[in-house]
Amino acid sequence: MYSAQDVTSGHPMEVMKGLGITYQKATPQSMLDIWLFWNCSNLPEPLPEYLLPIDADPMEYVGWGLSQQEAERIRDYKQ
Repeated sequence: MYSAQDVTSGHPMEVMKGLGITYQKATPQSMLDIWLFWNCSNLPEPLPEYLLPIDADPMEYVGWGLSQQEAERIRDYKQ
């Protein structure tokens, strides 16, 4: 999972698309003013400084932007 924060060059989903990054699901976190992108691939190196890798259990985000079903799909995703 990656966190996009302080993106000033456009909507975070458009920025990810412009970088060629694909992801399974994007979850806005309005209280933190960030977006979470689950199961990303095609990551550029080096990553822009506004993209931070995060090791998080999607089950902990049930009710915080993810449903139980979405969290299970993210957890069980195989690239």
